[in-house]
Amino acid sequence: MSDSSSIVRPVADPVSTVLKWILLATGLLTAALLIWTTQATYKGAPPQPEKFVSADGSILMTGADIVSGKGGFQKADLMDYGSLYGMGSYYGEDYTASIMKRLALATRDNIASADDGAAFAYLPKERQDAITAKMRDDLHHLDLTASTVTLPGELVAAIVSVRMATADGLLHPNRKAGWTAAQSLSPALAVKTADFLIYSALTTVAWRPGTNYSWTQNWPYEPLVENAPTGETFI
Repeated sequence: MSDSSSIVRPVADPVSTVLKWILLATGLLTAALLIWTTQATYKGAPPQPEKFVSADGSILMTGADIVSGKGGFQKADLMDYGSLYGMGSYYGEDYTASIMKRLALATRDNIASADDGAAFAYLPKERQDAITAKMRDDLHHLDLTASTVTLPGELVAAIVSVRMATADGLLHPNRKAGWTAAQSLSPALAVKTADFLIYSALTTVAWRPGTNYSWTQNWPYEPLVENAPTGETFI
């Protein structure tokens, strides 16, 4: 029979105790950070208007169209080809970046045609600068927090042309770009998918109310519309 007085009892390890508290504190801090970032993300997400209309009240696209188009984007698995807001495959285009630029160029051309009756490229530099400034102003001051967003005529025409070209591109193969037609999309759903992509592009250039930066903090970088990183980007 062993003598209990001879048994060596373990000595309390203060380092182990400290490490346990550090682990607990780290877990709580991480959970709190995740909760905060989730709330900030949802609070800062761009709003979705009920409808976009022209000056005469004609409906260009609705919130329901945009939601359906998001479903089309997912159904065609476009994230595995291109990207949205910089997130995706990168094999193809970033839709928000490319469509935003196409909208800006088309809007600028439409302003030149309406105001000067000539192609933008053939106008003198001072007129080009003035037209570019108007295009930027039109895009920056779209109030996406409104339930109904009224668009300038030149932007309406740009959206119509870009929407048709985008929908057509989704439905037809482009071997040079490594794109096969999206067989899962009907012509009607392809148009709504284009609506979703156009809305997403507008959020990258339309300013948040009371600020001089967009809902994506001026991402992507694009000098054409004066998109450049702001201090908010890094915060």
